[in-house]
Amino acid sequence: MLAVIEAKQLIESASFTGINDVYTVNLPEEVVSNTDKTIVLITEAKPELTTLGNNDFYGIKRLCEVQIFYKLKVDFNIEDFEIRLMKLFTKNHWSVVDIRERTFDPDTQQITGVFYVSQDKILN
Repeated sequence: MLAVIEAKQLIESASFTGINDVYTVNLPEEVVSNTDKTIVLITEAKPELTTLGNNDFYGIKRLCEVQIFYKLKVDFNIEDFEIRLMKLFTKNHWSVVDIRERTFDPDTQQITGVFYVSQDKILN
């Protein structure tokens, strides 16, 4: 199964408080300018082949970018929220490999947070 689908299912199965919708690959046109919901977009980042030997590979490091588009009227602590979300991943065998600074979108007035998670998968 694709890493982005597994990451989405993880968030959805946890019924994570504060997230209204989770999408993979891209955002539907109807939610691009929505500022009333906190939306998570999970996209695939650069996967890497691992466990190399005998001119072959036996593993893959799957990397996902997790983007959080916060609603305009955020009613929770953003830093605590992001830490809880990252801990959800680490408790489920993912690693947080990079955290980017939050940005402010001047067009929508939204704050956006981004971090990267990876998961090692051993292949048959």
